[in-house]
Amino acid sequence: MNPRVLISCQNLGYATPSDSGIPAGKKWDIRKLNLELHAGERACFHFQNEEQKQVLWRLFQQKLKPKTGSFQISGNTHLHTDNSFWEGTDKKASLKENMKSKLFSTRPWFGGQRKNLDTLMDRLGLTGQIPHLQVQELKPEHAKRFWVLMLVAANTKVVLIDRLFSQLDEISLPFFQEWQEGFPGILIMFGEHPEYLKAVNSRVMEKHRSLKPLFNSIISFSADGVAKKVETEN
Repeated sequence: MNPRVLISCQNLGYATPSDSGIPAGKKWDIRKLNLELHAGERACFHFQNEEQKQVLWRLFQQKLKPKTGSFQISGNTHLHTDNSFWEGTDKKASLKENMKSKLFSTRPWFGGQRKNLDTLMDRLGLTGQIPHLQVQELKPEHAKRFWVLMLVAANTKVVLIDRLFSQLDEISLPFFQEWQEGFPGILIMFGEHPEYLKAVNSRVMEKHRSLKPLFNSIISFSADGVAKKVETEN
């Protein structure tokens, strides 16, 4: 039985209205995007400019309506962004109090098995008094690791990632990589993030990485918005 399609883009396109007199529909940000994603798959988008990225980011969150084609997400499929985890925190509440939200699991799936949140916090160095501090009082390195913890513990089937990769350090990077290898949902990277990919490929983990590519789909957009699939390397 083929796995169920969770996200489907069919001839997806969007044109931003222009003040230059060029009619909408002639100045395309995104067009001809065809993509289907199943549970467990990874995708990456490469853009020519920030405007393209922001348009597609908003299309995936259904904050924009396509000018052509369609974007469909399966019912009961929860989509979150890395930004939404951080922006949704109560900065005056503690780390522990924030993690009591129904958005997060008390025993997330990690490394092939269920792990208690306390165990995961230990792995990230969020120990002692740190979990009881207000989020606004956390040191920058602890705040970034808390951000990763929220992603790992979230009850979601689809995650869009833009900013988080630039925040990973020597502790949160291997932690994130171990988690994402077994994440049963869909991960979508917006942008190329060469520093992150270089760090992943240089890890000892590379020696026993499977032959499957890091991404199932890589889509690159031309200057005039045309989507083209890039061949993935094994």
